[in-house]
Amino acid sequence: MPTDYKSRGKRKQKKTMPGYLWLLAGLAIGLFVAFIIYLDKQPESEIPFTTAVNQDLKKLKQKNKKPEAVPPEETESKYTFYTILKGMKVLIPESETRPPNVKNHNAESKNTRYILQAGSFQNIKDAEKLKAKLAFMGLQANIQDVTVNKQTWHRVRTGPYENTKQLYQSQKVLQRNNINAISMEYK
Repeated sequence: MPTDYKSRGKRKQKKTMPGYLWLLAGLAIGLFVAFIIYLDKQPESEIPFTTAVNQDLKKLKQKNKKPEAVPPEETESKYTFYTILKGMKVLIPESETRPPNVKNHNAESKNTRYILQAGSFQNIKDAEKLKAKLAFMGLQANIQDVTVNKQTWHRVRTGPYENTKQLYQSQKVLQRNNINAISMEYK
């Protein structure tokens, strides 16, 4: 039996909504439901709205007021540099720790020794790692625990060195391994 293909192409095609419109509609409905739930969870306030707004304005005005100037004698010092560093060792400039060109070491005192601080850590495991790394370089190190401002620091130090030549040799080893050390007098 013959088929009529002529009427087949004239079917009504439905116009569908694009996907982004469905997304926007779903988002709007979800936000509306969330807003309703948010309003439902809010506690009822016995204070009228105008009173609450006035209280908030007063708080903001108090925050923005400039504090009165305090006389300099009454202000507490912000820096505790001098109290923290009391009894600390003396830092030596690098220029003084280089080996002298002259073989005579008259400038060095017999009582002066030197140490190198390779690092200071709050975590003991980090200090132990650096100590082990120094041991692989051939430098004997120790860890000194110090409390500064109620915090414990673990200092990794090498030495003591009897003269600047020994100090300089150890500094070169550390510099070759990208470790910046601080040299200090040790009495």
